[in-house]
Amino acid sequence: MTTTKKRDIKPLIECTFVINLDKTLNELGITRNALAVESKTRPVTINELVNGKVKQINFSTLESILEALNRIAAEQGKNKTYIVSDVFEYTTKDGQ
Repeated sequence: MTTTKKRDIKPLIECTFVINLDKTLNELGITRNALAVESKTRPVTINELVNGKVKQINFSTLESILEALNRIAAEQGKNKTYIVSDVFEYTTKDGQ
């Protein structure tokens, strides 16, 4: 009988992801806590995302964060639509 090893779940910081959420927050001039409140997401989740310590994220949570970022941008009169890469993005091992 062959057993499969369960895949280790690593935090974003240990993977080949670039975390852009802090830059996005600075661009909008809002705090992590303000985003947590606006997106109805736990502050710990936002902090873990910014610090690259989050190990997994539900699509519904990511959607709530993006909707909140876009709502805040619209309220500020910014003509920008925030997308997943404004939160984090995947890069290859060689950084491309």
